[in-house]
Parts: sequence; C-alpha cells; structure tokens
Amino acid sequence: MSNRKNQIAFCILFMLIITMPMIFMNIKDGTVSEAEKRVLEKKPLFFDGEGKINREYTSDLEKWINDNVGFRNLMVILNARIQYHCFHVLSNNSDMYLGPKGEFNYATKAILEDYQHFNLYPDKYNEWNAKSLQTISDHVEGSGAQFYYFQCWDKHSVYPEYFPRTVIQYGKYSKTDHLIETIKNKSSVNVISVKDTLIDSKNDHQVYSKWGDPTHWTQRGAYIAYKELMNVLNSNNDNRFRVLEEDAYDIILTDQGSNIFGGIHKIDMLENFVLIDQQADLSNDKLTLYSDDQRHKYYVNENVDNDTRILIIGDSYFDGYIIDDIAESFNETIMLWNEYTRYISDIVEVYQPDIVILEAAERVDISNEIIAGAEIIDNKN
Repeated sequence: MSNRKNQIAFCILFMLIITMPMIFMNIKDGTVSEAEKRVLEKKPLFFDGEGKINREYTSDLEKWINDNVGFRNLMVILNARIQYHCFHVLSNNSDMYLGPKGEFNYATKAILEDYQHFNLYPDKYNEWNAKSLQTISDHVEGSGAQFYYFQCWDKHSVYPEYFPRTVIQYGKYSKTDHLIETIKNKSSVNVISVKDTLIDSKNDHQVYSKWGDPTHWTQRGAYIAYKELMNVLNSNNDNRFRVLEEDAYDIILTDQGSNIFGGIHKIDMLENFVLIDQQADLSNDKLTLYSDDQRHKYYVNENVDNDTRILIIGDSYFDGYIIDDIAESFNETIMLWNEYTRYISDIVEVYQPDIVILEAAERVDISNEIIAGAEIIDNKN
C-alpha cells in the first residue's frame, strides 16, 4: 500500500513539474527580462499582416515558448550566478568579459582586435588622415576660430591589466597610438590626448571603474580630462576661462557597479561629482542646423566674463560626463555628435564659434568622417 502511495505521489509531483512552467507562462507581449536586459519574444500570429498564413508559425511558437515559459527568468539568473561565482565566466554571448580579478570589460570583436593591435592602419592612411585633419583645422582657423582635436581612450588602453589574460597583445602600439603620433608629426593640428595623464593618475584615483560602466571613464577620470582640456584652452587664451576646482562639486562615494547578465552586481564605490551651483542653462531652442537631432545641446551662461562661443563635435565621453562642466566656462556652448563631422564646414559657417573641439573615442573610428569633411572643404575651395 505504501508503494502505491509513493507511486501516486511521484506521479502528482511529476505532473506538477511538467505543468507548472506552462501554468505560469508569461503571456504579456513586450515583457522585458531584467536578467537578460532584452525584450522577450511576442506571441506568434497564425496570419501575417496581409492575411496570409505565417509559414514560420511553428518555429515562432517554439521561440515564444522558450522565451516565456514559467520560471525561465529564475533559471537564467541561477545559471548565470553559478557560472559566475563558481567558474568565473559569464553564461551568455554578450560583449562583456571578465578580467583577472573579475573586472568588467566591454570587448566587441573590433575592440579585441584593437587591444591585440591586429587592426593597424598603413602609414599612408594615417598620413591621409593627418592631412585631412590639417585641412579641417586650417579651414576652421581661417574662419577666425581655434581648432583642437581631443582623443579619448578606452578602458583597455589605460588599464590593460584589467583585460582577460588569455587575450595576447602583439607589439606596443595600437591603431590610435599610431594615429595620434602621425597627427603630431605630420601636421600642426592642436592635439589633446589624455592617455598618459590618465595612466599617471590611476595610482591615486580610479579613472576607469573595475565593476562599473566599462565603456567610459569614471567621473574622476572625466574630471581629470576636463582639467587638462581647460588648462590647454587657457594656456592659449590668456587664462580667460573659469576652471572648476573640486570645491565646486559635492563629491561623495556611491555604488556605481553595473548590473550584468543574470542580474549579477558587484559593488563599486566610486566618486560622484555633483555640481553645486550650475550657472549654464540649456537653451536648445537656439539650435538651428541639425536641431532635429535631440542629442544635440546648446547652453547659455550669462554669468561668465567672456562672450566666447565654443563648439564641440563629440560623443558620449563628453556628452555624458563633462559637457555641463565645460558650459560653466563659456558664454555659449554647443554640443553636436561627431557623426556629423563631415559637415563641419557647414556647422562652423552656421554657428560661427570662437573655439572648435573635435572629440573622438578610441573605439569609434571617425577617420572616414574626417577625410570626407576635408574633401567637402577642398571641393568648396
């Protein structure tokens, strides 16, 4: 009798195991998996938008079931954490890699090639790039403005010790190292490259995070880059511009650790810089050319003792970290994204800046945009 009870209990348990995931299946379209940071598959349609039978219905149904079956999110988290904590690996096929001590690294195929120095440009291409940048610089300065090229560097160039040891570097110099060296040697363009400054500072400060955002510098790293930029501008302009010192900020330590696949979070206490008395106002109604791009910004600061208009053509390194700080020093500050670099002659003509900064991230190669911008200038002349 006891054996029969055990068999019945086993059958009930078995039925529960195989039916519970279906009972608790997610049926709401557009659900976001917090563990995976993506939208789950929608319910498949038997007929498409034109009323025809969906020939992929069975495969779509399978994808939907696999994505929305009950307790899947729990299993994803459990699997990810077991692999992370027990085997020191990530369980998905993302572009995140762990360093020797578990540091978070962002490494697409292009970044891996960049780190390994597998993507070096020929000398002639670097010289072409330098010549094109010289053309842009001459054009901007011919309009009465100063021109600067600002090179941002990615985490792997400043903290190679955080990168996975299984990835081997060949040679000492990267594609960007060669590019900056060529620009300095083959042109008179004003170059600001903060790589050495950040490397020198990392013994005293965390300039890129260990377990936070692996794609940008920390706020301390950004502040160091900001100071170097402002010091260069002041050295060429009789120290006309205000430079924010640390007492202009409320600096506190906050946990800025990233959440990665599987809901994995490692605490990373980093400095958070909050400007105490912001004077510059966002006045995007003053944008004219390319004003339809909502990423662009126009600041007005009536509290400075200069009438300087600075134009920055850059990306998220400036936009996400130091554009508000820069705006505290100038009467007008304009920020456009550097995918518009080829149109720099039109941009300068319309906005008539006093200072132009072209900023580029290491992982985002804008050499084609620079070359195209120079060709447009040459054609106009």
